Amino acid sequence: MTEESRTSFWRERELWIVLLLAVALYAPRLTTLTVRGEESRRAIIAREMIDRGDWIVPRTQGEVRLSRPPLQNWLIAGLAVVFGEMNAAAVRLPGFICTVLTVGLIYWYSRRRLDRTASLVAAVAYASVLQVLEQGRTGETEPIFTFLVAASLLLWHGCWLDSRHRSAWLLGGLFGGLAMLAKGLQAPLYFFGPVWAYLVWTRQWRALIQTAHALGIAAFAGVVGLWQAAFVTKMGLANGWMIYFWNVQNRFHDPRIGTIIEHIATFPIIIVVACLAPWSWLLLGYADRALRQSLGNKRDVAVFLTIGILVCFPSVWLPPAARPRYFMPLFPCFAVLIGIVLESLLERYDQQRTPLWTRFINGCTVLMIGAAAIVPALSMALPNTGFFPPIGEAIAFALSAAIATVLLRTWGDVISTTSVRRVSLTVAAFLGACYLGPVITSQAQRSGDLPETTAILRQRLPATAHLQSFGHIHHVFLYYFGRPVDLLPMPQTEAEVADDVDYFLINGEGWERPELPFEWDEVAIISIDRNKRSVPKETVVIGRRVRNPSLSFLGTLDPAGTERR
Repeated sequence: MTEESRTSFWRERELWIVLLLAVALYAPRLTTLTVRGEESRRAIIAREMIDRGDWIVPRTQGEVRLSRPPLQNWLIAGLAVVFGEMNAAAVRLPGFICTVLTVGLIYWYSRRRLDRTASLVAAVAYASVLQVLEQGRTGETEPIFTFLVAASLLLWHGCWLDSRHRSAWLLGGLFGGLAMLAKGLQAPLYFFGPVWAYLVWTRQWRALIQTAHALGIAAFAGVVGLWQAAFVTKMGLANGWMIYFWNVQNRFHDPRIGTIIEHIATFPIIIVVACLAPWSWLLLGYADRALRQSLGNKRDVAVFLTIGILVCFPSVWLPPAARPRYFMPLFPCFAVLIGIVLESLLERYDQQRTPLWTRFINGCTVLMIGAAAIVPALSMALPNTGFFPPIGEAIAFALSAAIATVLLRTWGDVISTTSVRRVSLTVAAFLGACYLGPVITSQAQRSGDLPETTAILRQRLPATAHLQSFGHIHHVFLYYFGRPVDLLPMPQTEAEVADDVDYFLINGEGWERPELPFEWDEVAIISIDRNKRSVPKETVVIGRRVRNPSLSFLGTLDPAGTERR
């Protein structure tokens, strides 16, 4: 690339196309689904930061939460302050923004060595792989962590390729430190591990003893240390240590040999076949020796990205409780490798048929035709089950899939710059339509009614009721309930119950009334399951302590928000 092209990439229309595509894939229906999974945990920590005025120590119900450092909680809390309330938009906007930024970052990095078409493909591929489509719009940590890790790696290597070594280490260290504040120990492994291994592999090991390297380490330590020092001052060294290792030890909670073998055998398949589908098919191009030998000035990029993937993979491959989304920070590396394959194919087979491109087109065609046929058929055969969209929406989706199929077959006959651009955008648009349409509709139809039931509960309880809980209450209930709930230890005898306990909460299972060592009435039993069930797995029981046995039984609330006795 010329110096002009390095500095003016933001003027290229391909960059704005991929950014608009990312917004189109992730902004619609951003707040359609109820807050779920770990989203509510991040939100209530942020809420307590606002309520307590303590932005250093993450807490739930007043107790320290040692799951990870608080960068994501800061982002959510800041947006909640701007919006004037804690809502789904405040919880999910940081992840959405980071997903869009990651797409732009991939395009910028790809342009260090690739042309506009290959760079566009790399960014589009990341934006539309199945794992990112699922996680990129959520309030989970992964989209934020992915952006920060990708920024540390790609900015470092992009600047390194441009011979700006001091900038490389400074930017890499800064974003690596921010990544550690987002999720903990995964960050230094995912930045320093690939970078050090790459420098040793390419015999540039002298860079490790230069001043610029020390600058990067200092930048990393400075970002983390500013918060760490304040946290340790408040909470002590033991908690300062455990906030990084609490989650790590939980990844090995099931040490059975069968579990470990199953995870090791299936995890790579899940990553390639499911999480990176359908773009992962193009990675088979690296099995072609001729393609590998023709990489030219792209070889250095391919080597760096491959080393990064190989160095980081054991961190999620060996722990038996690791989930596929934990490896999402390396998905930008896969995306650029896909762009390299397509540029290499274009250089060798422009305006010709090539087996790898043909198989990719055929695979996407089968996927589109199958979706166009199956979704409406199941919507008609299994109506009102909640698993499939209404027939009208299903037919509209089938028509869009049919149109995408026709376009794919029309444009994908031979590989060319025009066909690669058009096919890539068509495949991404189809995958986005799958998620924005049938997938989110299905999830919304099956979602539980916790927002409605907690609203009814707030109306039923006196405004002055002081709520306390025996043990930690599930974070999703706390998020929707929206009132402070003090934490008490579980009593073993009636004498252990404080005199000021009147209304209380306790976690439960199903519709069963838990046994407690004092007289009490049920105010409500509320399901906190993500999806509707006739008998929920997890519930929160709201009770009122009986100081006078003549008090009446008030009933419970089922997931539909109706009273039952």
